[in-house]
Amino acid sequence: MNIFKVFMTGFRTANKKAKMLVYLWVINLLFSLFAVTPLYFLISKEFSRSFTGEQIGIGLNMTWLGDFIYKYKDFYPAFIGWILVFMIIIFLLSIYLNGGIIGRIVSEDERITFVDFLSDCGKYFPRFFRVALLTLVGYFIVFGLLFYAVSQLFKVWVRNATTEWTLIISSNIKFLIALLLFTIVRMFFDYVKIRLVVEDSRKSIRATLLNIPFIMRNFFKAWALFLCVGLIVCVVSVIFILVNSFLPRAGALLIVCLLWGQFYMFIKIWTKLLFFSTEYHFLSLSGLR
Repeated sequence: MNIFKVFMTGFRTANKKAKMLVYLWVINLLFSLFAVTPLYFLISKEFSRSFTGEQIGIGLNMTWLGDFIYKYKDFYPAFIGWILVFMIIIFLLSIYLNGGIIGRIVSEDERITFVDFLSDCGKYFPRFFRVALLTLVGYFIVFGLLFYAVSQLFKVWVRNATTEWTLIISSNIKFLIALLLFTIVRMFFDYVKIRLVVEDSRKSIRATLLNIPFIMRNFFKAWALFLCVGLIVCVVSVIFILVNSFLPRAGALLIVCLLWGQFYMFIKIWTKLLFFSTEYHFLSLSGLR
């Protein structure tokens, strides 16, 4: 199987299904506004006409952040609770939207409507929620057990080090290993979700077990395909950070920074479509074996 051909097929599918970009972008934008607006009004009320307010416009600064935390120290526990609730909602929303994305990618119907998209979101949410719980178990096994064992080996190496370079090299290698392990777990359960949609199955554990021999037989090709799309994400992120560092943070030109951030979000959503599209075609061409 030619990985490049699979990638290009997935690329074309992601573009043909690009109407979902609008749905996903609007949903993400509305959710972000809902989450950030209360905090924005609180900061605006207290600091909008002060020197601290100008510092906030420039970016994260420990001075104004310290002042804010000190003034609202009694609010801190509630703020932490709000952050936790916010993270849980993001987690559930991501599961919900993944159902719509994969459902519409697998669908042979070229015409995509918002109703069909939401229908797939609701249809596959219970199945994908169970997969998400299995994913957490997978992360625990990989990082709580496997990566912990690897870390112990690095500790033995660093313990006898004579220079700080050993520690630096060790830390970088461990970070790289952790990143690669993360991609493997993410890739594995992506294929589980796609299999559930393709087979229209509700048996998440069965799909997970069937996915093990499939990944073992096609591991390097599947992983190479996943890393190719991941490389695009990394390149886009680096370009965004570099350009963003030169954009204005105050005045009328602040709108340029905001538009650039939304453009980056748009591209990130497209790469998500590309991930699922390439994986779907790889699974299909492999015959779900």
